Amino acid sequence: MGLIKSIQAFTRRIGLWLLAAGITLAVLFTAVLIYKLTVFEPAPPTVANCQSLQLISTPDNGGEIHVYQCQRGDDSAPWQGYEVWLYEPLLDDWTRLATAQLGECLTVSWQRDRELVMHHGHSRGDINLAESSVIYQPANMPANTISISAERTDTECPL
Repeated sequence: MGLIKSIQAFTRRIGLWLLAAGITLAVLFTAVLIYKLTVFEPAPPTVANCQSLQLISTPDNGGEIHVYQCQRGDDSAPWQGYEVWLYEPLLDDWTRLATAQLGECLTVSWQRDRELVMHHGHSRGDINLAESSVIYQPANMPANTISISAERTDTECPL
């Protein structure tokens, strides 16, 4: 009888540990899911409080790079700054490339065929690259890649 009771107690203890681990994982999964759906990727600039500043097309015309000045957040925690987005007309999809606090300037240009350079007057820590490279799908062509870099300019930003 002592052996059976000790096996039952051991099984009960293991069961409680497994139940606690399962509940913990479920809570973490739910928290990550809620974060991803609400905070991780902001709404595209077309549905947010954003003003278009610059638009350039990819060399193959399969995508558009947009620079916006946006205001996000509520009255208790407002945020104003620049946002750089890739728009793929074929997929009707927006991808955020970078954000920066509102500052002196932020413009984009092509350095080479598929190398996008962000010219800015911010300090290095004020530019947040969401993507260092991005893949996009032009119409009737294989997928292409854009490499993204940031370059600080002490003078006026080039347009």
